[in-house]
Amino acid sequence: MTVWTKIYVLEEPKLEKPILIQGLPGLGFVGKLTVTYLIDELGLKPFARLYSTHLTLLDGSTGIQINSNGTFFLPKFEFYAYNQKKPNIIFLTGDTQPTIYGQYEVAEHVLDFVQKYGCEKIIAIGGFQTPFERELGKVYGVFNKPHLGEELKSLGVSITRSGAITGACGIILGLGDQRNLESVGLLGATKGEYPDMEAAREVLKVVTKILGLEINLEKLNREIIEMKRRLESLHRIQTEAIGQVTREFRRRPSPFYV
Repeated sequence: MTVWTKIYVLEEPKLEKPILIQGLPGLGFVGKLTVTYLIDELGLKPFARLYSTHLTLLDGSTGIQINSNGTFFLPKFEFYAYNQKKPNIIFLTGDTQPTIYGQYEVAEHVLDFVQKYGCEKIIAIGGFQTPFERELGKVYGVFNKPHLGEELKSLGVSITRSGAITGACGIILGLGDQRNLESVGLLGATKGEYPDMEAAREVLKVVTKILGLEINLEKLNREIIEMKRRLESLHRIQTEAIGQVTREFRRRPSPFYV
């Protein structure tokens, strides 16, 4: 099988030392939700797309994804440029994560590409899985230079002391550090059971402060309320179903043995 990764530039942006903000599908979709919300609120369009044999459909198979209107697309990463104020920013998100064997190659292509625009700092966003309710709402951080750690602490970020960051979020940070780029990981605490918009909101509060962006979170707040309503409704239906099965079981006559 031929292995390849290609980046197609749709429109050449004017950027000065942009910060790379990466958010891909992962635990609780925290990274994907965070970056997509920023892109939508800023009204950005992609200026480049990355395609690779290492990008598959969500079930791991190769092929195309079909839209509701009958059109289709290959799995891809998309780059979005923001240059209305400093710092300039390149947002990166995508449909999927690279395969485990392609993580390094794809991340290297991403870093090669953004460094052509003078990128000196990367922020990778992901989820921090926890079963504890008391940790939900927290944002955890990792960094590779002392002053970055101090900045995170000043913003109320909890510094991660152990464990590992897997997948694209971890790889981009590790390779960024090898290139001596300022590298920061922001992880929203999540149970990881469903797209966690609350975790994404908490990360958004931090990343917008780092970037000096003013973003309206009202739409996200409404979506969170609606999501909670749906989850509560689902929980109620499940509880009623379990109760019905239990009542029917108790009404059954005792078995008769001969």
